[in-house]
Amino acid sequence: MIFAIALSVVIFGGFIAYIVHLFVRDHRIDTRGRDITALVEDVRYVSSNDGGSTTIKYLLSWQEDGATKRVEGRETIPTFYSSKVQKGCEIDIKYLDDNNIQFVFQKADQ
Repeated sequence: MIFAIALSVVIFGGFIAYIVHLFVRDHRIDTRGRDITALVEDVRYVSSNDGGSTTIKYLLSWQEDGATKRVEGRETIPTFYSSKVQKGCEIDIKYLDDNNIQFVFQKADQ
C-alpha cells in the first residue's frame, strides 16, 4: 500500500514538474528569443487530433551572418494555422536555440 502511494506521488510530481518545465521554457523563449522570419523548406504532417491540433515535422531556414541556418524539429500547432506552415512559405518564429523554437502566428499588437 505504501509503495502504491509513493509511486502515485512520484508520478503526480513528475507530471507537475513537466508542466512547470513547459511554462518556464515558453517564458524563456518569449523573453530571450530572437524574432526571425524563416522559410519553410519542408513540412510533413505526422498526426492530428480531435482537439484541433496537428503535429508536424519541419525544416526551416534563414540567412544569418552570411550563411544559411537550417533547423528541423517537431511541433504541435493549432490546425487553424496549419495553412501558414506550407513548403515555400515564410513564417515568423521566436528562436532561442535549435531545440527551443516557437512559432508566432499572431503578433502581440494584434
